[in-house]
Amino acid sequence: MNSGAAMKWSRYFGLVAIGLCCWTSLPATAWPVFKPSLSSGQVKQLPPAPPSTPPPNRTRSGGSLGDEAVCTAGDQSVRALIPVENPVLTTAAHPTFLFYVPYGSEQVQYGEFSVLVGVNEMQRLYRTRFMLPAQPGIVSIQLPESPDYQLKEDTFYHWYFKLACAGHTTPNIQVDGWVQRVALTPDRQRQIDSASPEVWYDALAQVAEQRLTDPQNPALMTQWQNLLTTINATELIEMPIVGSVQLQSE
Repeated sequence: MNSGAAMKWSRYFGLVAIGLCCWTSLPATAWPVFKPSLSSGQVKQLPPAPPSTPPPNRTRSGGSLGDEAVCTAGDQSVRALIPVENPVLTTAAHPTFLFYVPYGSEQVQYGEFSVLVGVNEMQRLYRTRFMLPAQPGIVSIQLPESPDYQLKEDTFYHWYFKLACAGHTTPNIQVDGWVQRVALTPDRQRQIDSASPEVWYDALAQVAEQRLTDPQNPALMTQWQNLLTTINATELIEMPIVGSVQLQSE
């Protein structure tokens, strides 16, 4: 290699060395950040976070689930006896649910009650078919007293109450709502005993059960009236409490 070429290579490597020195001495904030450019079709869409409180309960059956006519009961409709807004609480592992049904057993082929776990409903806790009492009125259904069907505390459960009118093979009337189990504390026990609406499922079920055995008790009637007034169901105060539905094995 001649002396001219050697000098050129010497200057080249010197410039490279200086560049590397200056590059590595840059502060962290001065380093270039390379971000891949994604087209709109390549952007990953994350699923929305589940709501901390479920949506409002659908307490009234707005009509048929299909195109067929519903059972006939004038202008009355099925109604779940719970508040519209959540959360609606229970302290019971196997709570009781109450519904007003303006149909007797001769108008309904069968009913179906199911409970699913969580806001995403990825698991079914319980499902059963039932028959209504012969007389229209306020009916109840309770989760079976089995560890397999007990509610866990601080978990939301979504239940569905469906009816198939006579002549129908699938349900065509539905109401649905939510229940959250919470711990039984002394304060909550006092609320239940005084028929206060804070622990709704327990208070309503307790008053309904007591009224079945003592329907003329004025104190119980006052508690019942207050609870139904809370959910704007005063038209149901005088409706008969006809007891539990008859469960069927599937």
